[in-house]
Amino acid sequence: MNRIPLRIRLTAIFAAVMALVLAGAGYVTLSRFREAQSEYGTATGVARQAQQEATDDLVRELVTALPIVFVLATIGAYLLAAAALRPVERMRTQAAAVTEDTPGHRLDVPPSRDEIARLATTLNDMLARLQTALERERHFVADAGHELRTPLSLLRTEIELALRHPRDATELHAALVSALEETVRLVQLTEDLLLLARTDRRQGTAAQAVVVLDLQPVLRRVTVRLRNGAPASVVTVDCPVGLTVAIPEDRLERAVTNLIRNAQQHGHGPIDVTARRDGQIRIEVRDHGQGFPPDFLPHAFDRFTQADRARATTGTGLGLAITAAIARAGGGSHGAANHPDGGAVVWITLPAR
Repeated sequence: MNRIPLRIRLTAIFAAVMALVLAGAGYVTLSRFREAQSEYGTATGVARQAQQEATDDLVRELVTALPIVFVLATIGAYLLAAAALRPVERMRTQAAAVTEDTPGHRLDVPPSRDEIARLATTLNDMLARLQTALERERHFVADAGHELRTPLSLLRTEIELALRHPRDATELHAALVSALEETVRLVQLTEDLLLLARTDRRQGTAAQAVVVLDLQPVLRRVTVRLRNGAPASVVTVDCPVGLTVAIPEDRLERAVTNLIRNAQQHGHGPIDVTARRDGQIRIEVRDHGQGFPPDFLPHAFDRFTQADRARATTGTGLGLAITAAIARAGGGSHGAANHPDGGAVVWITLPAR
């Protein structure tokens, strides 16, 4: 049944209904005719024969006319269904022609303002979203390949130089140290990419038990660790007691760590970490540096982006992107701005529990 074209099925349904209607109309017509004859009383002789002949003529006319009407109506219904579904078939053909190589193709929207036109508009919107997702993934793969190429090239160069020329123990040690640094960078970049992939698909949070965390101890633990790693930077925490969020602890620590490290690398101290409840829990990190360039603010959380590519930094531009992904997976949001009194402000929000 599902393999039968829709226009055939619609025509069959119409034909069945039409057959019932015509049969009922014929029966009613014949019954009314006989009732009209009976009103003149019981006929005898020639009058009775005339009534019978009139009835037979009516039956022949109905038997002849009703099938003709049925056939014509069925043909009309088929043509009407085919005409109504022709835009759908055209859209199906156009949709089948859309591939990963032609993601910009769109369906023709009929000029009529009916369900078919709205269907075409909805499908075009869906194709636009799919194209955006495809382009984002392509850019992600290209950027990831670019970021991986640099440490891999350096690692290969170090190994080739170590094998090509005789070196003493000191030179070999230095080569191994450099190779280890690039390997650590590769491992960190790979872990970041895997975390982004899992978080984007909401698999990371679903696979772990989500527990209710007291926010203040987590913030203090992260700031102490980062303060010890960079003694020159002053990091302060302002978080009331009793603020709780429902998110895996390692994800929360990673998000806050990325926010503070971003402030340490691209801003100046002191760095203020604050948390407050305003509908949701808002975790905010502010530095006292020059702030974000205005044209960079809309892209602060994009992957592989840095405010100043010319600066010699060891970052890959994934820190804030990972933080944003963690916030989204936890049901929150993220944002960045320049403080009116100077410095950059970056925050995430998480549902309060």
